[in-house]
Amino acid sequence: MVKSTKNICRVLFFSGVLLVTSACSDSFLQTDSPNQPSQTTYWQTESDALMALTACYDAMQSQNLYDDNIDGWKFGFLGRETSTDNGDHTWGDWMLGSSISKCASSTTDECFSMYWNANYEVIKRCNMLVENVERIPMEAEKIDAYKAEAIALRALMYCNLTSVFRDVPYLTKPLTLAEAQAPKAERSQIISSLLEDLKTWIPKIPVIGKAQKGRMSQEAGYAIMGRIALFNQRWDEAITAYKNVVGKVQLFKSGDGTDYAANYADLFKEQNETAAEVLLSVHFKGPGLGEGSCFGVCWSAPMNAIEGSMNLCDDFYCIDGLPIDKSPLFKGSLVQGAHTKANPDMGRYENRDPRMKGTLMLPGMEWNGKLFTNNLPASSTCCIRKWYTPEDTVNEYDGSLDFYVIRYAEVLLSLAEAMIEKGGYPQAEITGYINEVRARVGMPAVEVVEGTNLNKEELRAIVRHERRVELAFEDLRFADLYRWGEFENAQKRMQKDQSFYGFGVVSRGNLRGAQDLVWPIPQGEIDTNPMLEQHSEWK
Repeated sequence: MVKSTKNICRVLFFSGVLLVTSACSDSFLQTDSPNQPSQTTYWQTESDALMALTACYDAMQSQNLYDDNIDGWKFGFLGRETSTDNGDHTWGDWMLGSSISKCASSTTDECFSMYWNANYEVIKRCNMLVENVERIPMEAEKIDAYKAEAIALRALMYCNLTSVFRDVPYLTKPLTLAEAQAPKAERSQIISSLLEDLKTWIPKIPVIGKAQKGRMSQEAGYAIMGRIALFNQRWDEAITAYKNVVGKVQLFKSGDGTDYAANYADLFKEQNETAAEVLLSVHFKGPGLGEGSCFGVCWSAPMNAIEGSMNLCDDFYCIDGLPIDKSPLFKGSLVQGAHTKANPDMGRYENRDPRMKGTLMLPGMEWNGKLFTNNLPASSTCCIRKWYTPEDTVNEYDGSLDFYVIRYAEVLLSLAEAMIEKGGYPQAEITGYINEVRARVGMPAVEVVEGTNLNKEELRAIVRHERRVELAFEDLRFADLYRWGEFENAQKRMQKDQSFYGFGVVSRGNLRGAQDLVWPIPQGEIDTNPMLEQHSEWK
């Protein structure tokens, strides 16, 4: 794994050795083995191009990126999500990411370097393919498709990096050792370059139906482009990108679609991971193949190292579309002390948005046939249900469930958000996309509950709520809180809930200043690269 920007750049230099395997390569470049094929013998056939592209996807399996390994000291998507107001770290405030929750992080915290390195590993592999694939004697159309796919994956990684680190080194080609030190580029410049690249290259990716199985489609590329534009307030470009996806696929429904809870929960089962709704995923396959995941590790019971938060749980509305403090259908108590770990308020889980129990493991629910009431291993009483496979815990360290990077539900909600922020679009068009997501789980339409003639602030609150309850634990919460300017409010909500319920392991700190709204460049990068300057907030 890359340890510094200097090292990042050095491994981008094609020193003459490629590690080639018959399956996914976990180390696409290896510079210390004289037994591997050199650059003069590689890049000869289309199978070489496919292997190089496979290596790009394979790097996305990192346990510090789109996998996780909570007890293996990794900082994957679940560790990141539970560092926000969506969760907590049950084992204590020594866990990776807890320093962010406490507003006590430093430039040497491993969580930052782990995420940084994982994204740059994918970028390294994409750059190698883009630079070399034209050397292969095959049709120009195929060459362009390979390049386009790698460029789109690279853009996704830069979206990840800029969403939390802001300004980072922008590397788009394998660098020579003489170029092994790189300065950071401004986020706005990176984003403009990414969007221009994607406008040029996405049309060269095959559309759904023509894209090869397990490969990116043109629609997935546009979804990446839309996310990048949305996260950077480029509303027009986000709307244009997302409209290239809308109507091309449908939301998943289980069976005949009448079981609203199953319509959501069953999507996150292995047999449905190829559903049309899943536009881009990281593929895992176990056991015994060296391609399994670890994010489902739970030791045969609900996970006891990380958990969901009561703040997230309470944000799921009742089935009439109203918050729990306003709905006549809420059967629980809002009195302090009425809900405890020893004596859970069971009524509060009735008549709620079906996505709640598809996301969280709560008192009164079963785990592989065992009923849990007051014995869930979560300080908040909320374990995580999404992404776990209680029916297959024997393979929990070598799982086969894919991680969904982008779902169609995100596309619909993101398009609605971009339209709201841009302004000038009729409410019916905006809420049509939100209502489509709600209808899948039987939740009432916006017009039925919130009404018509809603202003921008009201629509904004609706779509932001919908993103949270639909996309929890899908690695979007940090980016959403930062770009909305809501991280401080999220901290205050968690503080309030910890005081009200008496739950919580990691105390949520007050912001020290602007430094808690952007992640620092890892200190190891600064120490080894004199051209790389730390963010002003962290000096």
